Amino acid sequence: MKKLLLSLAVLSAVAVTAQVGINTDTPQATLDISAKDNQEGGDLRIEGVKEGKSTQWLLIWDEEDNKLVKRTSLSEIKREILNEIRLDYIRKKYPDRAGDIINKIKQCTPENILFDKHFGDGKHDFVYCATTVNVTDYYTNYNKTWLNLNLGAAYADINSPHFNPTVNKTGEAIHTDENLYGSYYQWQRASDGHEFRNSQITTELLAQSWTKTGDAVGKFIDKGLDWVDGGEKASGSELQLWQAGGVNNPCPLGYHVPTIEEWTVLINLLERDNNRMFIQTELPNLVAGGIRSRNDGSLDDDGSAGSYWSSSSDDASYRADAFYFHSDGDNYGYVYYSGTLRYIGKNVRCIKD
Repeated sequence: MKKLLLSLAVLSAVAVTAQVGINTDTPQATLDISAKDNQEGGDLRIEGVKEGKSTQWLLIWDEEDNKLVKRTSLSEIKREILNEIRLDYIRKKYPDRAGDIINKIKQCTPENILFDKHFGDGKHDFVYCATTVNVTDYYTNYNKTWLNLNLGAAYADINSPHFNPTVNKTGEAIHTDENLYGSYYQWQRASDGHEFRNSQITTELLAQSWTKTGDAVGKFIDKGLDWVDGGEKASGSELQLWQAGGVNNPCPLGYHVPTIEEWTVLINLLERDNNRMFIQTELPNLVAGGIRSRNDGSLDDDGSAGSYWSSSSDDASYRADAFYFHSDGDNYGYVYYSGTLRYIGKNVRCIKD
């Protein structure tokens, strides 16, 4: 494990618990850098840190590489600390499998490793690897970072025998791979367990509000035209709970459910070549997982149609925006946008804020 040693705001004296001196035989209880002979003064210099710059940074001892590593971003520092905590959770909870799980996680570059928002609760122990879609041509300069998998995909689940967070599949053949399907969310609901394919269905209960599910928590709600009581009256910020900073946003830190505009930009790019959405190769693992129906909870159109929620809704008529694509049997995919009833279970793929 990496050990945190010290943080500096300005390159000057740094408090430590041991007596260490440079060019002095009588060090104090600080890192004592004193001038020697005719030197004008002492200084602490770290390679790669420019003089005259005042910034927060952290030195970390990397035991694997046996060297100090400098981190300059507070968000990067926070991410590394949180990731180490999560890796410790894996070591403690899965002692017999921890080595294999962690080795698979570390196949992803450190800055792209993303843990589920609720990682550590035993139910949402998912790990993802961010991927960048980069397309530059005469018309477009597209560069956006996405999760590489749907939320809840078996390949992201450390409890699954299929765990493989860096899996990268595209083309027509992937659409029958159920390990890519993932969870099926009702629109704008938080990750309370209702999204799992085997979650219990209730035909008697509605959520009390968008943020208070009440007795229906963890259950797939099949009652009426919406899953939340009074949902048809929602407006303004109540329709933005899945967007960046939204309280129900199910995506990892720094990510959100794409707006319909963000989906449109990507789809127009991928569809430029004769509507070939079904066999696109730019965004990996974009699978035809179908939908979860409201009746018995089974999947409809899985393997032949993909249906993904957006975080957008421009009205209060029980509907929200999603995009849908399917095969016509000739290796082509038709795609269109739809105002879909919010109780239907659809896949979710996250994009970076």
